[in-house]
Amino acid sequence: MFVIIVGGGKVGTYLARGLLAQDHEVVLIEKQARKANLMANLLDTDITMVGDGCDPLVLEAAGLGRADVVVADTGDDEDNLVVCLIAKKHSAARCIARVNNPKNKTIFESLDTTTPVQLISSTEMILDAINEHVNVTELSLIGRLRDGDLELVKLSIPPGSPADGRRIIDVGLPRSSIVVAVDRKDEELVIPSGDTVVRVGDNVIMMVKTDAREDARTALAGARVAR
Repeated sequence: MFVIIVGGGKVGTYLARGLLAQDHEVVLIEKQARKANLMANLLDTDITMVGDGCDPLVLEAAGLGRADVVVADTGDDEDNLVVCLIAKKHSAARCIARVNNPKNKTIFESLDTTTPVQLISSTEMILDAINEHVNVTELSLIGRLRDGDLELVKLSIPPGSPADGRRIIDVGLPRSSIVVAVDRKDEELVIPSGDTVVRVGDNVIMMVKTDAREDARTALAGARVAR
């Protein structure tokens, strides 16, 4: 199978690596030459192409006409939409698009009702996970990745937490963990930075290696009380 990936972020790089491991043919299009070179080094193979994936000529040079799948994985929904429009017009490839703002899903869905664009919305996936795990005061497992070595977990910050009122960067989370979302009552889901302040009642969604799970729980909820 021949796959074209537009967008050279972490997801695009990991996706390319996984596809190569399965012996698929891959071309990864990235605007910035520096990032393209970095990805080539990370992947140990030069499958990257420097160019604007919104340019029909660039997609044509990448092999759009014979592509089986086109993945639009930039951080800009407008760019992803343009990539899908071009792919739909000039190829029979199946289109998969990252949607950063769920409000834009309708636009993508209207492109082709016969062979619709497959949409990936990380925001909606996180919201769904939150709705299934409400007010959890221990680390609650949502899902596992990489044969169980990496976990997506959730915890509601309890009263008395050492993390209350502190920036995420100052909480003391283990290096093998990252906060991917903070759900705060009556507010929109927050995709946090290191400067985001955690408060009691926040539902924190994070990725953590299995062996760092207890350290992450302690940082967010405090030490366990002996009984």
